Amino acid sequence: MKTVLDHLLWAAPDLDSGNALFEQITGISPVIGGTHPGFGTRNALTSLSDDEYLEIIAPDPSQELAGTRGALIAEMTRPQMLTFALRAADLKAVAKGARDAGVTVEDPIDMSRATPEGRRLEWRVMRLADDRWPGRLPFFIDWKDTPHPAQTTSGGCKLDDMYTLTPDPQALSRVYDAIGCDVPVLAGAANGVVATLIGMNGKVVLT
Repeated sequence: MKTVLDHLLWAAPDLDSGNALFEQITGISPVIGGTHPGFGTRNALTSLSDDEYLEIIAPDPSQELAGTRGALIAEMTRPQMLTFALRAADLKAVAKGARDAGVTVEDPIDMSRATPEGRRLEWRVMRLADDRWPGRLPFFIDWKDTPHPAQTTSGGCKLDDMYTLTPDPQALSRVYDAIGCDVPVLAGAANGVVATLIGMNGKVVLT
């Protein structure tokens, strides 16, 4: 089973403020993406390579937020790393590996959004659920026939390093092995994903 990093999710309680902060610390201005109907969120993107990008995800004030991911992000007091997404050629194999490792696999769901230019993007996601590791379990994405956002979004940053922190690294590493995730897992008192980018202003660490 092979999985590869698709994108990072950096959450901000307000998209405009999050974009401004990201531009301030990196020197790179994110590009507005669009909204996620029914999920209470909207986003902005910046490419990190030909096949990786960073998504700034925030509440969408034009949607009803109650019970959505947007409502959870709105409660954050500052921008922070939320999670990350992987691509896999065989989602069924990933699901089996996750279940064998004792992790709940949610049914895949189809998602879409319209770009500011009016182009419709469609993709499918499969999420993992385990209360032991909120935010540290990736979700999986299949872009179907949609062009990969990393290739249609301007960039300027590159991903220099990435790892996950957790007090029980061995247990989480076993899950990562089962789903084909090669992101390093390190011991730490805090929980979360850490990414180091190199932008116009030099090295930046997102926590």
